[in-house]
Amino acid sequence: MTRYTIAFFTASLACIFLAYGTEASCAEWETVAVPSEQSYSGNAWYRTWFKPHATFFSKHERDLFGESVILNIRGLAGAHEVYINGKKIGSGGQFPPKFQDGREGNHRHKIPSGTLVPDQWNEVAVKVYNPSGASGFLTEAPFVMNYFWECVFEGNWEFRRGDDASLLGSALKDKPATSAFDEFHESNRVLGEADKLVHGEKLPPEESFAKMKAADDLIVELMLAEPLVAQPTHFSFDSRGRLWVAQYRQYPYPAGLKMISRDHYYRSHYDRVPLPPPNHDRGRDIISIHEDTDGDGKYDKHKVFQDGLNMANAAIRGRGGVWVMHTPYLLFYPDQDFDDVPDGPPVVHLQGFGMEDTHSVANGLVWGMDGWLYGAQGSTTSCHVTRPGIDPPKSPGVYFQGCMVWRYHPETHRFEIFSEGGGNNFGLELDSGGRLFTGNNGGQTRGWHYMQGSLHLMQGTSPNKFGPVRNPFAFGELPHMGSEQDIPRFTHFATLVESTAVPQKYQNSFFSVEPLHNFVIASRRIPQGATFNTSDLNKVLTSDDFAFRPVYIGNAPDGSVLVADFYEHYIAHGQHYQSQIDPTTGRIFRLRGKQEPLEQDLNLHDKTTYQLIALLSHPNRWHRHTAVRLLGERKDPSSVAKLQRLVGSGKDLESLASLWALYQGFGLDRETALVAMQHEYPMVRYWAVRLICDDVGFAHKRTTIGLADSLGELKDGPTRVPDDLFQAILALTLREDNAEVRSQIAGSARRLPVDQALALVTAVLKHHEDIDDLYVPLLCWWVLEINLDLDRDAVMALFEDSGFRSEPMVVKHILARMMRGLALKGKNHDLQQCARLLELASEQEQVDELLKGFEQAYAGRRMVGLPENLARALVDSGRSSLELRVRLGDAAAASEAIALLKKSDASASERTAIARMLGEVKADESLQPLLDVSVTATDAELQRAALTAVSAFDGPAIGKRLLDAFANFSDEVRPAFFDLMLSRIEWTRQLADAISSGAIAPSVIPSDVVEQLRRHPDAAIAALATQQFGEGSSANVADFKQRIQQLRDVLAEGTGNPYAGEAIFMKQCAACHKLFHKGGNVGPDLTPYQRGNLETLLTSVIQPSAEIREGFEYMALMTMDGRILTGFVTDQDTQIVTLRVKAGEDIRVERKDVDSIAPVGRSLMPDGLLEGMSDEQLRDFFAYLRISQPISP
Repeated sequence: MTRYTIAFFTASLACIFLAYGTEASCAEWETVAVPSEQSYSGNAWYRTWFKPHATFFSKHERDLFGESVILNIRGLAGAHEVYINGKKIGSGGQFPPKFQDGREGNHRHKIPSGTLVPDQWNEVAVKVYNPSGASGFLTEAPFVMNYFWECVFEGNWEFRRGDDASLLGSALKDKPATSAFDEFHESNRVLGEADKLVHGEKLPPEESFAKMKAADDLIVELMLAEPLVAQPTHFSFDSRGRLWVAQYRQYPYPAGLKMISRDHYYRSHYDRVPLPPPNHDRGRDIISIHEDTDGDGKYDKHKVFQDGLNMANAAIRGRGGVWVMHTPYLLFYPDQDFDDVPDGPPVVHLQGFGMEDTHSVANGLVWGMDGWLYGAQGSTTSCHVTRPGIDPPKSPGVYFQGCMVWRYHPETHRFEIFSEGGGNNFGLELDSGGRLFTGNNGGQTRGWHYMQGSLHLMQGTSPNKFGPVRNPFAFGELPHMGSEQDIPRFTHFATLVESTAVPQKYQNSFFSVEPLHNFVIASRRIPQGATFNTSDLNKVLTSDDFAFRPVYIGNAPDGSVLVADFYEHYIAHGQHYQSQIDPTTGRIFRLRGKQEPLEQDLNLHDKTTYQLIALLSHPNRWHRHTAVRLLGERKDPSSVAKLQRLVGSGKDLESLASLWALYQGFGLDRETALVAMQHEYPMVRYWAVRLICDDVGFAHKRTTIGLADSLGELKDGPTRVPDDLFQAILALTLREDNAEVRSQIAGSARRLPVDQALALVTAVLKHHEDIDDLYVPLLCWWVLEINLDLDRDAVMALFEDSGFRSEPMVVKHILARMMRGLALKGKNHDLQQCARLLELASEQEQVDELLKGFEQAYAGRRMVGLPENLARALVDSGRSSLELRVRLGDAAAASEAIALLKKSDASASERTAIARMLGEVKADESLQPLLDVSVTATDAELQRAALTAVSAFDGPAIGKRLLDAFANFSDEVRPAFFDLMLSRIEWTRQLADAISSGAIAPSVIPSDVVEQLRRHPDAAIAALATQQFGEGSSANVADFKQRIQQLRDVLAEGTGNPYAGEAIFMKQCAACHKLFHKGGNVGPDLTPYQRGNLETLLTSVIQPSAEIREGFEYMALMTMDGRILTGFVTDQDTQIVTLRVKAGEDIRVERKDVDSIAPVGRSLMPDGLLEGMSDEQLRDFFAYLRISQPISP
């Protein structure tokens, strides 16, 4: 007898002996469904058991998985208490005598680490009190989750009336027969802020401060703490030296929104886009100002600039007001009189920043030294950024998913992505040279050094989280900064110390915050070519308080370094989404040297223009940078001559600051630009090139400039650098001895017209000293790559020059990438140019590099469709593959290929490539083997390829053989079958007869095939189709609007599971459409579309022919021998037309064989895609369509 049986037997005896006792004593356990409405009043118990997922006990340095186990209860009528293995872990509502009903609450009960028993059935008991009315779990079943996995307790539970707790037990070794759960899946249940937050252990500010220790030569001071500040994520300083703090108290849940779906990375979608202030849903976020009025180094005056904000994580003054990152908006609060009271409502300058994961939203506002406002975006959000009032209402905006740095110019209203990649960027740091850095959400580095136009590693390349590489032709990514030490996860953010009140030993070193391990560490910055490495020095601030969580750090006006402490026992964002967070705590500390005095002159606001110019040589970075900004804003004409002189005659940082101030205020005149390019300080030369090429700042370019698509791909076209300045840059490039300057020249070249871009990159590539540089070679390749499609002839002309081809930088870094890029593009003229590169190669090393790139392009796939001259060039090079020999008419090779096709134990990918090739060669002896494979193969892709190859042949026996095999074709294969049967009139008649006779049921014919049959030019076929399927749909506008509204209502009724929706997408859509790295290439790639816009999405799905994207017009091609092909034209030139048919296969037709080609006038996507889906499936499907990043491999 098991312990469970004994317990149940004992309970029965207890009821007999206590039959006349209390209400609690006489009830027996019965089985009830959860969720469901029960009829009882008073006390009752629910009980079940579950076996925890193995990850609940996974080892982790913070016990992350054990500390994130939560039991979630919603919709339970009355008050309740929860017991796990007999131990009470939480309650909801309140039991009598002060009864409070908890049914409307969001109850999230933390199961303490150590409570659960692995590999056993752990008891969950819920005591309930409901005085009257509907009782029980009314809306949904409870579910248990940890960081990534969840189990929903939906099904049978045990239930009994009464309040006797004596029978609560412990975990069971054997599975209970009546109620038990152990089916876990990736966590996706929607969450929200719980009624009770789990704060964890905390200390008051002074007690926590007492546990801190600074390095021996530093002092740490507590400057601010709750209630004045809480959840600080960003701070900045205005021109009076006052501290502005963004208090992210609403995190992680936006106020007023309802989560409708999420994935197990906590990327969520909400029911609507929130409105911007002042008409917003008021939240808890605060922007506060703190001032030292008496000069004693302490903040003694505090005020709130704005409260009630909702997802506001950064604020900074400048340009006549205050800029606030209030996701999804960049807001500007005008305050021209500097009285800290906005002069009017905030102005929305940018909109469309993603809020899927509020620990990765747009953040980190900082003024760049070029006058642009810079910000970051984290790893698990996306954006479609537009400018209200400037861009058209339906503009797709600038789309990006994942980590990046963006910038916005307040005067020209131009927005662009500055650099891609990083490690969940949260905060940006500008050093004295204007270089841009951020931290990292991983290990092995202290952060990232961003270059203009650079593509960095996207915090790991796992396709199931971040999707495929944004630019498939990048062929490399810039790394994070290397380190001489092994760095554990993670350095959240860092500042470069350039402050006068910090000891000299730390100058030009990073102070990095490490929230996971509760310290701040100093690291020496070491130049390495165009970028940097680091070497750790020592920890400068540590704490024995586990809740010390430094998340932001920066140089202060007084010459010290300030540290913002989020102060949380639990720091993982998943735990915050579980409501393991305290939004009321936070601190700010100051680090300064024991011997170094604090700066006292902190009010730059009231200084004259010439006093500001004098500050451009100040030793404290804040003074220099603030003076630059104020000079740029004032635009005092009397400053121009002085600034121009300083650019040429000043020293290092003074000259650089003068160049910035001049540029921000008046643009860069030619004379000063020429002087700057001759300066001995490399960063002056660096910035002279960057500003000249940046096309904002020249006196002749002070007009509004449109959006940039990404990385300088300007929608309104790049600016042409004036010839005299361009020749000066070119001369500088040839003589430049500094790798950083050369890297900026390459980065700037990407923004220029083709002739100027190629001239500069050619000059940079002459610098053999950069051959092992981590940045310069890739930056050069990206210049060539972006221009390949802009002016192919100009790029190819470079390689006609034997001197260019022989440059060591070109041989090592460019040739293979060039060949690989052309081969991957794969159209006929691309492959012709591959052949030309091989013809030009004069040295074996060049040939080897070209062949390496070509082989990389064809890794994992066969070389199908190669033009003859390329095939011969490859054979001449010694790379004589089987395909090449077949295409060149080698009979023995053809026999070998057919034998390989027949070989059932050969790899499916090999056989698929052979099938495609044989379909293009069209040798008579390959028909029967292809037909056999199309019918008997078990791999769907191989079958599709074989069927497409068979369609190149003719004869009635083909149609008959395939019709006989139709029942055995899977759903994945049938599109290729129908493509074939519709491609020749004789076969189409056979198909129509089979439908008419009932050999093929009309119900299995796809709607798009039905439509083709109805519109067939053969009258008999069309008549049979009409007879079987009717005249077709005649839905009008009213029907369409009604269906739209029906779907809106269904989607509004509940939440969706994107994981279940993915399976629906793969079945219904993936044959044609790709979303991230999954799906076909027949229709448009859905990834960059505004899938978060429900109205656009509904229209596209319900009425696909309403708007057909350019390039995806459905075409009908008739060949000379009567073949009818329908699909999209994916490639065409004077020799070849390539059509992608519905099955996803490409069919190449020689121009001489084309009789006619014309648009069909409708979308390939069939109407009625959603028919037959349940309401739950519809919600799941649309939840998946609206994901911003991948959820599975």
